[in-house]
Amino acid sequence: MTFQQIRYILEIARCGSISKATRTLFVAQPYLSSLVKDLEGEIGIQIFTRTNRGVELTREGREFLGYVRPLIEQHDKILDMYRSGGVEPGVHFAVSTQRYPFITQSFVELIGEQTADKYEYHIREVGMYRVIEDVYEGRSELGIIFISDMTERFIKRVLGSKGLEFHEIKRITPCVYFGEQHPMAAREAVQIGEMAPYPYAIFEEDDSISLDFSEEVVLYDFVPAKKVIYLTDRATMMNLLAHSDAYSIGSGILPPGYAADGITARPILGHEKEMKLGWIKRVGRAATEVMADFVRRVTANIE
Repeated sequence: MTFQQIRYILEIARCGSISKATRTLFVAQPYLSSLVKDLEGEIGIQIFTRTNRGVELTREGREFLGYVRPLIEQHDKILDMYRSGGVEPGVHFAVSTQRYPFITQSFVELIGEQTADKYEYHIREVGMYRVIEDVYEGRSELGIIFISDMTERFIKRVLGSKGLEFHEIKRITPCVYFGEQHPMAAREAVQIGEMAPYPYAIFEEDDSISLDFSEEVVLYDFVPAKKVIYLTDRATMMNLLAHSDAYSIGSGILPPGYAADGITARPILGHEKEMKLGWIKRVGRAATEVMADFVRRVTANIE
């Protein structure tokens, strides 16, 4: 197994197709197909399965990529360090998170106090399923997610199967988000059933992903909405809520300057402390100084 083989496998996984990967790697398709077959034979697993749309990673393939991706990243950093005359590599930190404005706030604060001459920071705002996959595959050292009372058993089982651990930061009462001019904004708290007449705005996920990975809190007494608006971008969500009578469900934490103007939140009655906000990492991986610093900032901003 060579670094080149691993890089080609990673590119195929990124493209989701061997034929597409040939165009970015500038190699012939028979050569790439043969390389995959040879590597699979060497390590004794099937990395990809073929579909009508291209290829998909098998369970063993996902696990394999989770191990080799950090090797490639470390290999590149070592090469970069010595090609630069032995200069020490800068600070590196990557976090994947569900779409929370207080995480952006914490990230900006972290960068603002960074004094290193060289650093590389990543923040990826994605759905819960992708957060878990990013940490599992080694794309991010840290993930920020929430677990609700209804999804806790399922999510923790998924995390355990991927060698990840969940660290709770704070338990929060889920809230309804809407514009300050919304008819329900005069309430101090709301029953979730009272929101039925209004459009429900949610982040769109792949149809194959379980409802347990939903960006919005799953509530036992929530009646499926008749009016639903699907989005993928947090800024679009905030603008929609500020300028319409739509609503969404989440943590209710809206730090000044990091959430859209004109948005407010009200706690949902009967669901006190049902959200458990926390962070995930690989089991056995020691938290770096940057990771610990970031978690401290997130905790402080939640408080």
